[in-house]
Amino acid sequence: MHAQRFRNTSIINNYSRLILNTFLNNINYNNVHSLPCNNDAQLLANRSRRHGRRVQILTGKNLMKRNVVREAHRLNIFNRHLINLAADTIWNLRLTPFQRGRFIILATSANIINQFPISQTRLIQHNPNTIDQINTHRDTNDLEQSIFNGTDFNDDDSFDSLILPAGSFFGSSNFP
Repeated sequence: MHAQRFRNTSIINNYSRLILNTFLNNINYNNVHSLPCNNDAQLLANRSRRHGRRVQILTGKNLMKRNVVREAHRLNIFNRHLINLAADTIWNLRLTPFQRGRFIILATSANIINQFPISQTRLIQHNPNTIDQINTHRDTNDLEQSIFNGTDFNDDDSFDSLILPAGSFFGSSNFP
């Protein structure tokens, strides 16, 4: 019974290996080797923040795996296990150290952009949908002026207002 189970596992492994090799032979490696977002770390950082507030931590291997998933779907392959095996095989055996380094540098740059809030505020300032403040002075009447800007008690420049206490007028005092 153990021998039969081992033989069945061996057949399945050989079949999986055959499918994996067929998939790896049909992949367009130009698509797999291309960097996402045209190697723009800022755009990649924006896309990693797109779905909610939680920021996805990017790795070079995950960026390359996205390309493998895209290629698998192009070839009508949707088996997650097969896609993961293909991504591991490509990352470990079919990419040069230079190609791996390019994916890693892009992922690291996008992660650095996502870590600093200054970059995020800079993005908000460049957003064309920001609200502009009204900087032009508008003519208002005295009631609107006092409602919106408050009342100015120090706008009387007469001599009496300079020497008398606040609230007292010449000839009319509350004190005897």
